[in-house]
Amino acid sequence: MTTLLETSKWSERRRRSAELVERWAFAAEVLGFYQALLDTQEAIFAETRERSLEPSQVAAFSAEFAVPRVIETSIDRGPERLGAALLERFHEVEVDEIVRRWLGDGALSAVERYLARAATGPILEALDQNAVSAATEGPRDDRHCPACGGVPQLSYFATSAEDLVTAHRYLECSRCATAWPFTRMACASCGEEETKNLSVFSEAGSLEAELSGGIVKHLAGAGKDARPVAQFPHLRVDGCQTCKHYILNVDLSRDGRAVPVVDELAALPLDLYAKELGLTKIAPNLMGF
Repeated sequence: MTTLLETSKWSERRRRSAELVERWAFAAEVLGFYQALLDTQEAIFAETRERSLEPSQVAAFSAEFAVPRVIETSIDRGPERLGAALLERFHEVEVDEIVRRWLGDGALSAVERYLARAATGPILEALDQNAVSAATEGPRDDRHCPACGGVPQLSYFATSAEDLVTAHRYLECSRCATAWPFTRMACASCGEEETKNLSVFSEAGSLEAELSGGIVKHLAGAGKDARPVAQFPHLRVDGCQTCKHYILNVDLSRDGRAVPVVDELAALPLDLYAKELGLTKIAPNLMGF
């Protein structure tokens, strides 16, 4: 059963990315590359499980086995600028040091962060929580991953089996993809709980946004007189005026086929809108958005 669930995780990401390529043409390039990268990451995940890695072996295994495969896929299937940056940058640096800084929450450039994350993420996903904890550094509190200490990539509302029960909110880690429960009305970056300092931005045509009276923007490209039809009815920007950070939230009760990490990756217009508002994402996603 465990093996089936692990296989399903990768197939679900592929399934959702293929669906969103058809639905959101603006994200086709990003998702096409992501689909190619998924094959590489699943192979890294499987090899990690096969080898039964110890925590002390994670950095070396990532540098020696995973990083070269991610570089090859990125050059063959990724954006031209990314391939050029990898060719220029990574013949002159110690890759294992980049991976160690990622595991230790050290400072990295955008290209270094992409490479370390793409290569090491599936390794951490293959390990149990105790091994992940031993292989990584970072604070363990309600705003950081309980497994690795990483910051959240996204939040999501899980569906509830009881109609009258409010869907629970979870944060998902940007480093190891672990999810943990988090209060609905608090900033995932600084912990702010004052409602006046918390802003929710949803696309026009999203019922929740219209009922709440929150600030919305129509991102679907229809004319001014057209009745707005939201492309992202299950997605929103949760912003904080205290720390000026934001996170994207995925509401699974509004789209049960969504896969949070894939939908967040493809929601480029929402990221652009948040940046127009002067907000900074808690953690750029795998593709740097």
